[in-house]
Amino acid sequence: MIHYYLLSAALEIAGCYYFAKKLYWLSIPLLIAFGWSLTLQPYEPAKSYLIYGGIYILSCLGLAMITGLELTTRDWIGVTLLLVGVALLL
Repeated sequence: MIHYYLLSAALEIAGCYYFAKKLYWLSIPLLIAFGWSLTLQPYEPAKSYLIYGGIYILSCLGLAMITGLELTTRDWIGVTLLLVGVALLL
């Protein structure tokens, strides 16, 4: 079930990345696929959006680490609280 959220996060991040690079021919299909992937979520929309938000933030954190951003203690505390909240929703 979490794979739906990971798919949505990957499609949104990739679509926004290519949009920022002005590669619209790649961006638009990815963002359309992102919108479609949101319809696959197994919970009611409000709960799905909350869970997806946590997964998205976690995915962005991973991307920031890959690009070399140094994370502070506050960042790690925030991510830990976020993961606890998402785990409770799942």
